[in-house]
Amino acid sequence: MPTEPLQSQCCGSGCKPCVYDVYQKELAQWEEAKAKKDRSLLTKQKEESSNSELNPDTFTAFKISSVEQLTEDTYQYKFELPGNSSLGLSLGQHIVLRGMVNGLEVQRAYTPVSPVNAEGYFEVLIKCYKAGLMSQYIKSWIEGDTVFWRGPFGGFPYSPNQKMKMMKPL
Repeated sequence: MPTEPLQSQCCGSGCKPCVYDVYQKELAQWEEAKAKKDRSLLTKQKEESSNSELNPDTFTAFKISSVEQLTEDTYQYKFELPGNSSLGLSLGQHIVLRGMVNGLEVQRAYTPVSPVNAEGYFEVLIKCYKAGLMSQYIKSWIEGDTVFWRGPFGGFPYSPNQKMKMMKPL
């Protein structure tokens, strides 16, 4: 039976699918397998991937190629992408990081800061907080570590050269 996500596993960014959506999907799959007494239906479950392609349903492994400390509490991390591939994110999209801290799974959303057309890598700028759960996990990263991301999520609808009437604030 799938385990219901903890509150700490939801990044609160309105992701589609959210960890709760993924749980509902896995629960329905489990119930179908149970009703049909067919365990092979459970093999569809896929929690992690190593193919380096982002997927909203699956956490994918990415290797850290560099760590740069920019300020006392801010770091820029560079992650490898295969060949000359790119994330292909649209304006305003973010990706979700999964980490384990003291046996607790934590997920947070981050927006890559690398250029949209960057090939072979993506970069994320992260501020670490002294009491932050995810910060504890992130501060332990070193070059060569592998971490898990899923996405993309969100976005900002943008059409070039479109005019929009601005409304006065009330």
